[in-house]
Amino acid sequence: TMRITCKVFVILIQTFYGLASDDSPFQLTNSATGFCLIKTNNHCNDIRWTTGDRLLVLERNKCLGVQGKSVGSEVNLYDCDEASELQKWECKNETVLALKGQELYIELTADSTAILSRTTGPNNHLTISGTSSGACTRTYRGISLFVLFVSGRPCMFPFLYKTQWYSDCTKFDSSEKRLWCAVETNYQSERWGYCPTMSKEDWNMHPTTGAYYQLNIQSALTWHQAQVSCKQQGASLLSIDDPHEQAYITALLWKGGNTLWIGLILDPEHGWKWINGRPYRYMKWDSGHPLPNPGYNCAVVDPSVRYLWQSLPCSNKLGYICYSKGAEEAPTQAGTGFCSNPWIHYNGHCFHRNQAQKTWSEAQVACHQDGGDLVSIHSVEDQSFIISQLGYTSTDQLWIGMNDRKTEGLFDWSDHSTVTFTSWEFGKPAVSSEIKDCVLMHGENGNWADRGCEEQHGFICKKMSALRPSGEEVEQNTGCKNGWRRHGSYCYFIGIQTKTFDEAKDDCKGSLSYLADVSNGVDNAFLVSLVGMRPEKYFWLGLSNQKNTEEFVWTNTDSVRFTHWNAEMPGNRQGCVAMKTGIFAGLWDVVPCTNKEKYICKHLAEGAVLTPPPPTLFPPECASGWTRLGFSNRCFKLFDRYSRQKRTWYEAKDYCRAIGGDLLSIHSSAELQSIQLRYTVWIGLSAPDPDTGYVWSDGTPLNFQQWKIGEPNNKNNVESCVEMKSERTFRRHTLWSDIHCEKYSDWLCQIRAGVTPNPPPDPVTPSYNKTSDGWFEWNRNHYYINRNQMGMEDARRYCQQRHSDLVTISSEAERVFLWKLVSNTGYRPYWIGLIVDLDGTFAWMDDSPVIFQAWSENQPDFQNNDENCVAITPSTGFWHDYNCGFQLSFICKRNSSVPEHISVVPTVLPKGGCPQDWKKFHSKCYSIISRELETWEGARTQCKNKGGNLASILSKHVQVFLTSKMLDAPTTDLWIGLHYLLGYSFYWTDGQPVRYTNWHSFLYFYSFCLSHQKGCAVMTTDRTTGIGKWDQRSCSDKNGYICLRNLGEPRFSNACYIYLFICIFIM
Repeated sequence: TMRITCKVFVILIQTFYGLASDDSPFQLTNSATGFCLIKTNNHCNDIRWTTGDRLLVLERNKCLGVQGKSVGSEVNLYDCDEASELQKWECKNETVLALKGQELYIELTADSTAILSRTTGPNNHLTISGTSSGACTRTYRGISLFVLFVSGRPCMFPFLYKTQWYSDCTKFDSSEKRLWCAVETNYQSERWGYCPTMSKEDWNMHPTTGAYYQLNIQSALTWHQAQVSCKQQGASLLSIDDPHEQAYITALLWKGGNTLWIGLILDPEHGWKWINGRPYRYMKWDSGHPLPNPGYNCAVVDPSVRYLWQSLPCSNKLGYICYSKGAEEAPTQAGTGFCSNPWIHYNGHCFHRNQAQKTWSEAQVACHQDGGDLVSIHSVEDQSFIISQLGYTSTDQLWIGMNDRKTEGLFDWSDHSTVTFTSWEFGKPAVSSEIKDCVLMHGENGNWADRGCEEQHGFICKKMSALRPSGEEVEQNTGCKNGWRRHGSYCYFIGIQTKTFDEAKDDCKGSLSYLADVSNGVDNAFLVSLVGMRPEKYFWLGLSNQKNTEEFVWTNTDSVRFTHWNAEMPGNRQGCVAMKTGIFAGLWDVVPCTNKEKYICKHLAEGAVLTPPPPTLFPPECASGWTRLGFSNRCFKLFDRYSRQKRTWYEAKDYCRAIGGDLLSIHSSAELQSIQLRYTVWIGLSAPDPDTGYVWSDGTPLNFQQWKIGEPNNKNNVESCVEMKSERTFRRHTLWSDIHCEKYSDWLCQIRAGVTPNPPPDPVTPSYNKTSDGWFEWNRNHYYINRNQMGMEDARRYCQQRHSDLVTISSEAERVFLWKLVSNTGYRPYWIGLIVDLDGTFAWMDDSPVIFQAWSENQPDFQNNDENCVAITPSTGFWHDYNCGFQLSFICKRNSSVPEHISVVPTVLPKGGCPQDWKKFHSKCYSIISRELETWEGARTQCKNKGGNLASILSKHVQVFLTSKMLDAPTTDLWIGLHYLLGYSFYWTDGQPVRYTNWHSFLYFYSFCLSHQKGCAVMTTDRTTGIGKWDQRSCSDKNGYICLRNLGEPRFSNACYIYLFICIFIM
């Protein structure tokens, strides 16, 4: 019979672990002594973070490690081992390295000599040569592997291939001369993948626009993973700008047949937007979409409805489309122009805000009569100018030139200029049957909404500026020196030279001003209108956390009333704050204070008078049961510790708002210290938008933070809400971590002092019913949670006896439902019905198609090549592979149409025979190989090549049968499938539960002497011990072996059938 091995095509993407994007090599030294951590020939060696929290010394291709978890253990170089806990490191603060999970710190005792210490002192502080930064500012960017239909594993650096070590991707032995890497340290099982490149050679090119499209139809990634995959190839997830592009995509995919991610994502302020910044001007949603369901924040094209758009949870694993086009021409600042009163000049145009109430058409006619048109807005700089310099107020409702009067669902400007920018308010433009063809701007940020064109509102006109002054221009900068710009009561100046933060601060002081502070969104918008289109990347503001990492302060005041952080900011960074320009103009980054950037100075305009703040009154008392938060006028209370009504972050936020408050926000160490915690609780911090940073739910600025080391890390790309808990750590006690928003937890509400809380809302009703026999009913299926622990085979047998099977999970909604059922049941995982085939493919035990996956980070890892079963973890609801013999709880699933208490049809025994030279016993075939000596791993490989595995012995009857067959064998021990899994115990490699053992007498009576250092088992032929007794051996010893396989001819697994076409295609 011909055997076909399924070969699976793979691609690689880079996933960012932690927050820092710089993963370049570095040298670690102690600034007090000058000692270097690792030296060779008087040269301080380069180090780099690599897979699994290890530190790789590049010149030696070895990893930093220790011999034991004890004080005084010497830090040295070892062959890299991803499984070794003695090679994993973490930062305990900015410059102290510790063995991961231990209070043991690296201490330099001499040049290139280091040990582990329990306490910290000057010699424990290690900085990157030439900087004041520690090792964790160079966080590892892992290249992660993704296989057809399945998520894969990260590249393993270094990896050994044909006696050569590789610490980066290589082209060696690649027939196509493409960069590749392996996923295991010792390359053996042919698990590898291509590294991302910028080449578009195999992409589809649009014949008219020249844009490139990459179709990843057979992949299975989350939305965020797919976006990272595209970004690493110089592209982004697909954006669709008009009906012609939609038609092209439909034609390109018509025979594809898979649901695919596109680049639409739900922004908490602006609603749906394209992740690459293209304008959201065209809509092609399927009927009923986008769905209002919480968490349905990403979009797909669906072949079942001619590739119309649908919304789905971002954590679904699907194929995707990448899009790439030459860089769009950046907007540039026009030269000086002139505008007559009351028109205001900006960037070569004149603008006028008119408050006369007119219909959209009447407003356009009025603009035409003045030589212009309704305003067209082409960038965030234009938008910022309008809301900050035209007298715009948050109560205004002003027509702009955008409309879809010509083609429904395709918005254009009335002046026929190209649409390059949109700024919709959340939920707009509306997808409804109502005719809303015209657009206005309103609200604090001037966001856009579609309205009926016959409504009457004010409007904004725009026209070209004049080349020469008329003498009737509006004086815009009264009270400011020449070269300074007026906004509100202040004057602003853009520094001409680049300077460090401190140099810029001193330069502003020299002109009787200070580095600019920003009090609100309008002030921020004004600064964007000044510098957003400048070619420089950054401009210094006056904010920093130089003195205290946890707290940001302005150079002129400690009061921070507004922040506007960029994505992943501020995190655990310490530095100074600069405003970005370009596509992310106006967002704030924390950058090293020694960087040389241009800057913005600010002072009170001449003649301007500030309104004095109202007198400080003694704050009123807190309501009964509430506690004052520090010295603020807010009070807080813990919910709902005693009623056991835990909630998700969203449910907790709704609860706090229902009683008249919000989730707690924290703005100083004094406020934090007033909270005495013993529990994990939700606070109001979240990061709902991947393009911007963390925000408080009550809208207050993020000026204070208290992250746990290594947080926020957005594990699995699903952690965007923040919990607070008390921990005893190296420096701090009450710390913050990002976590999945659907986790159940207690929460802290805040309310203004003196306010009486509203009555609490009704409890959240569960989304399921319960049957009379104890099953949970959800979405036409029944689920049974069994907390008893058993191996997978026994768990499945239990389910089948109740006319069900181990659970299949087909959607994110189903995963979250099950996670919520088990999230408060402890830490032990629950078996589900997914199995991992020998070729790394997956299949559900009940033959359901694998259309959804939700793996934990770095899973599946196929550890020991025998983790063939899958469990869901209560802590996160994501999946982990395990040896099938592990004793775990489990979940059964049945269709709701199955009557309760039904009996099951008896199991039919398998039929068939054994191959030649194999011995049949009960329903299995056995082969004893005594003349070919192999290591345990080699023996297992030989058995797998014969269609089986090393033998598992599950009963005394099998033991007696095999012992009788050994009597004729030469005196060589025989490997069986029992081996030690680090941190656990001995397990059968085929995943069978360990119900029976036959250790020789000493090990039988003294089982605690079983040692992982002799981690594999043999049936011994030693007559003094007893023929057939089991004994421990080093897995590298060479012995004979016993193979086991099922009756009948070998056949493909279900998973291999799924991939049969792919297998044949790429062989």
